[in-house]
Amino acid sequence: MKNIITLSGDIGSGKSSVAAELQKLTGYEIIGTGKIQRAIAERRGLTTLELNKFSETDRSIDDEIDNYVINIGKTSNDLIIDSRLAWHFIPDAFKVYLSVDAVVGAERVFYASRSDENNPSLEATLQNNLKRQESEDQRFFKLYRVHFRQHDNYDLVIDTSHTPPDAIAGTIKERFDRR
Repeated sequence: MKNIITLSGDIGSGKSSVAAELQKLTGYEIIGTGKIQRAIAERRGLTTLELNKFSETDRSIDDEIDNYVINIGKTSNDLIIDSRLAWHFIPDAFKVYLSVDAVVGAERVFYASRSDENNPSLEATLQNNLKRQESEDQRFFKLYRVHFRQHDNYDLVIDTSHTPPDAIAGTIKERFDRR
């Protein structure tokens, strides 16, 4: 098993925050496919939700992200990968799923105020998150025949709704070290 920890999870579950705390504990490099996806959306003049919808008919976006993850999983070590599907593409990784209550996740996304997302209100954010989630679920099943929200795909599943990122990172590190 490689020294690679994949973080998958719900929108607003705190993957990036947990990755930052986990980096403090491990010294591992963080690779975030969300940043890659947002950069692709920006290049195309789209929001992330619009890019997800576009991805339903244009596989090149998923291929670009997925090939990057596959390659880095084969050629690198000592990584934390913040990605919905890295668990699938890097089978030797320690696979973590972060779940969150949908309203808590929407609050986190809304208050993060990302300029590339159109979230004028908390309710709109919740609806956007649910649409993105549905789009991703359908697309990932169609492309890879996987249900990434299925918890038995993972070595560890943590509900992040009411636990701070540093405590979650500590739990992940402890379980990772024990594997």
